[in-house]
Amino acid sequence: MRQAGFAYAQARMQARFAARPEAPEWQMIETGRDLVQALDAAKRTALAPSVARLGRESSREAVETGLRKAWAEQVDEVARWTPPAWRAPLEWWVLLPHLGLADADTPLALPGGDSLAQAIEAGARAGAAWQTGFTARLPRGGAAALEPLAPLIAAYLEGPPRALTERRVLKRGLERLLRARAGEPAAAFAFLGLMALDLERLRGALLLARMYPVTGEGEAA
Repeated sequence: MRQAGFAYAQARMQARFAARPEAPEWQMIETGRDLVQALDAAKRTALAPSVARLGRESSREAVETGLRKAWAEQVDEVARWTPPAWRAPLEWWVLLPHLGLADADTPLALPGGDSLAQAIEAGARAGAAWQTGFTARLPRGGAAALEPLAPLIAAYLEGPPRALTERRVLKRGLERLLRARAGEPAAAFAFLGLMALDLERLRGALLLARMYPVTGEGEAA
């Protein structure tokens, strides 16, 4: 059921969705001979804000940090498009793509991640701790509104790295949900899921270009 206050968010999300890189643009990014070429290709697409902090001398750590900050900004922006009651659970999604990388030895150093890190340190699994925090932030009736999203959340709780076929299945599911639940809260979460997949793919391309630049006739440095 459509909810008042989500029309503005839906319009913004649809515009962003339509501007996402298509196959030829991804090919340019993923076939860059080095980080400079990959970044230049990304800056010619809607991914430009995500790589604004990065340059030719960016280290692997700088790439990781820059993309994490870009993701946090995207989550914050989408949350601000929505009614106030939904902002807290949307903001909690800043942690979702990183759960597969979190454990008791490597707590999440991300905005809003302190409570999750504490739960992990206390022995809770990252996915379970995230789910508890997410449920606590939902408005009344929120769990029912997001019921169609449950299988996709479960896929995300496993975290990256993700096989290409798995990523495609998840992407198609999120795209269907974005369209089928237009104007509903679930669409906002599906949209963030798609943005997270794009950043996951971008991260892989940039790190590959950074760590294994091609310097000769098809030979890596």
